[in-house]
Amino acid sequence: MSIDRTDYIIYGWKLPFDIKNENGDVIDLWEDKFLSMIEGHPGEEFTIIRDGMCCKYTVFGLRIDSSDDWDFVNLNILQQFDFRSIKNNRYNSDKVKDKYKELFGTDIETEPYLFIFTHYS
Repeated sequence: MSIDRTDYIIYGWKLPFDIKNENGDVIDLWEDKFLSMIEGHPGEEFTIIRDGMCCKYTVFGLRIDSSDDWDFVNLNILQQFDFRSIKNNRYNSDKVKDKYKELFGTDIETEPYLFIFTHYS
């Protein structure tokens, strides 16, 4: 068994593993409308990252940047990131909140934020 490591910078939210719609039903994130974000299709600016192994989270937002484990091996950087918020923010929150509402059918009560984290899969 191997482990893949990816570090992400995201402008969005760390959410519960199960996202619920306005009726309280769990949203099936394997519906077609989510796949380009889950699978990371070229040209898709939004991302959905899920960890169902140990931390039970879902991340949604604009994918600002990411780097896989090979990038860090080549750079000899061994630090991992545990959901660190970054204060400097120049991204359009309305765009991200509108996409959230379009996808999940509900408004989100908090403003998106810029953060970095390490995801293992």
